[in-house]
Amino acid sequence: MRLGAVVFVGIFLLAGMGVQGQSGLPDLTIKSVKISPGDLEEGQPALIRAVIANKGQGDASGAFDVVFELDGRELATRSLFELKKDKTSELQIPWQALLGTHILTVSVDAPFNSIRESNESNNKLSVQFTVLPVAGVRSFSFDLIKLLGRTLTEAGTALHFQLTDNVFTSIDNAVNAMNDTAMALRDAAVELQLVRRAVPPAFANAPLYKDAEAIIALFDAIAESFVRIGGTLSIGNFDGVLENAFILRRHLVELSQKTLAGTSFAPMQSALAQFDRVIALAKELRDLLKGAQGRSQYQVAVELFNAFTAFGDELSRSARAIVQDAQSRLARFSNGDEAINGAYSTKRPLVIQWPGIILMRLELYDMATGVPVYLSEELGPTLEVMGTGALATGMYGYKLIGMTKHGVKREEIGRLQVKQASTIPPSRKHDAPMGMSGH
Repeated sequence: MRLGAVVFVGIFLLAGMGVQGQSGLPDLTIKSVKISPGDLEEGQPALIRAVIANKGQGDASGAFDVVFELDGRELATRSLFELKKDKTSELQIPWQALLGTHILTVSVDAPFNSIRESNESNNKLSVQFTVLPVAGVRSFSFDLIKLLGRTLTEAGTALHFQLTDNVFTSIDNAVNAMNDTAMALRDAAVELQLVRRAVPPAFANAPLYKDAEAIIALFDAIAESFVRIGGTLSIGNFDGVLENAFILRRHLVELSQKTLAGTSFAPMQSALAQFDRVIALAKELRDLLKGAQGRSQYQVAVELFNAFTAFGDELSRSARAIVQDAQSRLARFSNGDEAINGAYSTKRPLVIQWPGIILMRLELYDMATGVPVYLSEELGPTLEVMGTGALATGMYGYKLIGMTKHGVKREEIGRLQVKQASTIPPSRKHDAPMGMSGH
């Protein structure tokens, strides 16, 4: 990217004004296709979402159709009556997840090509995804951590943008990347609504979900900061860029201090350190634009753009670290010899091992009614369910409450599938230890 003797102030102001050209043809394309929530199981309610964009130089002012096909067969058709230049529209299709690997294809302005476009070759996008069998054990707590981790990973990936020899294009790419990052962060609210549909009544108001809602509200605040940074960058207002960057930094600090289901978001501190590099470079470039002596504006601008991309990489790495830490803290369900993959076979004892726990309590609930049906407690990181009594075939919600040797209370909620008659003891009559009841 050669800027030569061009003054950066003028360039950014011109970029903010945009490239003035004659009105031309629209260019309809599918910006993204997403199947939510993640880790779909057979029979689970899902939402197919497609973002349609007009990337051309003119408005698409006539009606056109968007066709959704699943494995080569039409699933649904939706109509749009116009789509203005540089605008997007999201379409949503509810779907009941079917077992197996599928190919979803979304086609815009199909099948009649009603809109004359500058590019007719980018009107289709296909994605492949897999719907898994219903798991014997599923942790709702871990589902939430994975949801938030995916969101941060997608946000970090969206911050990748291309530097070109054309400064206008580079700035436009950066602004679009920030808007895409904001969109990824705001998607978390939709994902949470879908995930909560699978939650049994006993857990509907669990503190876990209120904590997740607070983090997602913080995601929304971070998204708004990205939009504002992009807006001020597009008009060359570096004072505004810095003002909103400092607001974003405060949100990142708050996020790094959050905890969900016993998992700390402290790994976000590495992304925060990289964002401090972004702020330092933005401040240096702002001062150079105001006449300060120092390095070349070109060199600092390139470093600034690259630092934003590096921040995105670190955001994704931090998210993966959070998910990995949560996975290491999960309770392990087995029949004594091997992990439970399908439904729990009750011919053998149910063994639960929970790393770092010295006192454990298991509560089982009827999934449909939320009525508690079983309770057991053990000292140590292992709890074994065996003996006399009965547990009918079906799906149960589980709540594990544990205490670490440091006196820290941990809780995990999830679902346990039972398909055979079981022999497990009835609920024990003694009271739960102090601080362990969870009610």
